[in-house]
Amino acid sequence: MSEPPVAPSYGELAARVEVQDQVIAELRSMVEELRAEVAALRRQVGRDSSNSSQPPGQDGPGAKAKAKADKRSGGSVGGPKRSQGGQTGHPGAGLARVAKPDRTVSLEPAACKCCGAGLAGAPGRIGASVQVFDLPTFSLQVTEYLMMRRVCGCGQATTADLPAGIRGGPTCYGPNVTAAATLLASTDVIGIERAADLMSALLGVNVSTGFVSSCLVRLDDALDAAGFEAALKDALKTADVLGTDETPAPLTAAATREPGCHNPHVYTVRTMGAYTSGGADLVWYGAAGNRTKASISAFGILDDYRGVLVRDDYGGYVSYDTDLAGVQQCAAHALRYLDDAHAIDPTSQGWAAQVADALREAIHAVNTAREHGQTSLNPRLLARLRDTYDAGVAVGISTNLSRRWHKGNHPGLVLARRLQRKADQIWVFATRFDVPATNNGSEAAIRGYKIAARVSGCWRTLTTLQRHCRIRSYLISARNHGRRAVDAITDALTGNAWTPPASA
Repeated sequence: MSEPPVAPSYGELAARVEVQDQVIAELRSMVEELRAEVAALRRQVGRDSSNSSQPPGQDGPGAKAKAKADKRSGGSVGGPKRSQGGQTGHPGAGLARVAKPDRTVSLEPAACKCCGAGLAGAPGRIGASVQVFDLPTFSLQVTEYLMMRRVCGCGQATTADLPAGIRGGPTCYGPNVTAAATLLASTDVIGIERAADLMSALLGVNVSTGFVSSCLVRLDDALDAAGFEAALKDALKTADVLGTDETPAPLTAAATREPGCHNPHVYTVRTMGAYTSGGADLVWYGAAGNRTKASISAFGILDDYRGVLVRDDYGGYVSYDTDLAGVQQCAAHALRYLDDAHAIDPTSQGWAAQVADALREAIHAVNTAREHGQTSLNPRLLARLRDTYDAGVAVGISTNLSRRWHKGNHPGLVLARRLQRKADQIWVFATRFDVPATNNGSEAAIRGYKIAARVSGCWRTLTTLQRHCRIRSYLISARNHGRRAVDAITDALTGNAWTPPASA
């Protein structure tokens, strides 16, 4: 008969409990680490252009479907649904009747709709009218210029010059064909090859890529001779408010191997008149082989600028802050980051929703006030919103000071500290109604280059990209000031390039 088991002593039990406590503590720590890692992975999977700096072009199908649904629902879950087409209050755009048409054609009814009798000579009046806006037939008209050579009484022979905009022959395309080809090739969605194909199809002749490329070179040379880019930069430096942004610009592998060209970017600096209805906007584009402070300064705009700059938080712009009248950090970026932080854990990161709501309410209040002709917010409303923002940011810091993350500080802590440090720059729009809350205007201005990169793939050299930037600066700024693009091209090629008005 076996002996009964011996009960463990108190000391043995205490030792076992101590070991178990250590195991439990280790497991708890492991669970917390795994939770943090899972949260980080979920956050990474859920990141898209709506809650991070990721470009919309990199969004997956799910993110694009969500963005479309959010737009239709007014941007919030359960929000009011938006109908398709133009929204209430949208000014719309369409053809407007002209007071004096180029041609008027009277149309007579063939016969009476009742008895079928002829109506020639019968009394009548205009029953209705329709103005039709159309183009002439697409066909080339060949003009031969005969340059007469006359001999003066002094014995000197003089030959007539070609008209402005016409190059030597024996054959060449005229100013209108040149302007059309230049316009097509300078857009962001066509490119030189497609422009040549379109011109060939429209005109019924073979238009070469070499001709189209030479058109761009001619326009760029004309703009350089007119001093357009220098004049544009001088006008920008006098503006009260400017916006700036940048985006990567793909070059060929051979081009990126050139010195200082390992990270090519396109930059834009623009006025913000469209936001304040304060006049037509000037838009400048430039390209550099990298994204450094030295490259930005080399453009020769921001070093001498003393107004308010609307931008994102890229560090390359920070060194200009001390010489500026103010900086407006893009609130759209801040809102995306807040939405991202809130999505990590809506319970513990509830502060992010509070801060985002305060910013959104402030933006709405400013827009409403501006629509009613007001120039400032109610001081008590502004103080309440700013207090709500500051209190929420403070909670974000205290909540996440000791919160675990799989590496480094918790994203909520990093964001809250930045929002606290940059608060005065985020809230400029609430005290200056000529300053937009977001940098959407600059982002929209540079979006075409992202489209061009998808359509054409890349630019062959940094020089051709810089040429494209100068031409786009000219055409967009001239268009904003009421000049048709084809007319602006013709003007430049005939030595009369459009330049920014002195008061812009």
